[in-house]
Amino acid sequence: MARLGRISNFTDFDALAHEPGISVRFTESPEELLDADLAVLPGTKATVEDLRLLRSRGLDRAFAGRARRGLPTLGICGGYQMLGERILDGVESGTPEAPGLGLLPVETFFERGKVLARPEGLAPGFGNALVWGYEIHHGRTRLHDGAPLFVTKTGTEGCHVGATLGTSWHGVLESDAFRHALLSWVAAGRGLDWRPGEESFGAAREGQLDKLGDLIAEHVDREALLRIVENGPPAGLPMVGRQLSAFSGQQNANGGSSLVDTSPENSEAPAVKPVAFAATSNDDQRSKI
Repeated sequence: MARLGRISNFTDFDALAHEPGISVRFTESPEELLDADLAVLPGTKATVEDLRLLRSRGLDRAFAGRARRGLPTLGICGGYQMLGERILDGVESGTPEAPGLGLLPVETFFERGKVLARPEGLAPGFGNALVWGYEIHHGRTRLHDGAPLFVTKTGTEGCHVGATLGTSWHGVLESDAFRHALLSWVAAGRGLDWRPGEESFGAAREGQLDKLGDLIAEHVDREALLRIVENGPPAGLPMVGRQLSAFSGQQNANGGSSLVDTSPENSEAPAVKPVAFAATSNDDQRSKI
């Protein structure tokens, strides 16, 4: 997964991590992108700016290399726009025109009004698997060549050329049939022995939400919260009189973290570096996405 500076809708990829044997990694490394079984270019809040960032990190060459080698790549929303030939913006960045990566025969032009929709359709290149998602974007992407990725009752969506795919729809990987067909296609092309899990992503997510609800019901005074919602906070509670513009996590001498006021008024505030957290995992036994 290409790490962008302004990534949006990153929950798109929770469904990938739900599958057995799948490891999802966000990376800035061109080498890791080239080595991945499936490379994903995600959505972004600032398409043209993140396209510049991607090029500065050499990730454009990695995606071009994948296309030359026939390695699977998926672009979603802003990532789909970047994979195209050009972007006519003037809305998000103020840049009239920016060249895309040129890996899909599409171009995108931005309008001030956003497209908001909950579409569904079929994926003809993936066994006509049922797929659904949602749209929330300024860009309108036109297909000049190649095959559509999805077919709907009213038209087509996305683009499929070789092993490079793109769509404006978020959430498509939550569609179990399409996700399984896509990952099976990736595994077959890479010579991997992979089988999808049996539990649907929707059921797994509902199970996690039920657990969260049970924890809240067990440990939170719901009646007290409802009284606050209906009547406001009780009188006499202490009030915070100073507004802070930002907080940062700073590691203290004991290895813990503390909050530091970085508001403009606090000119004495120290320079703060974000605290990095690391977790070990047995990724060597998994496929890389």
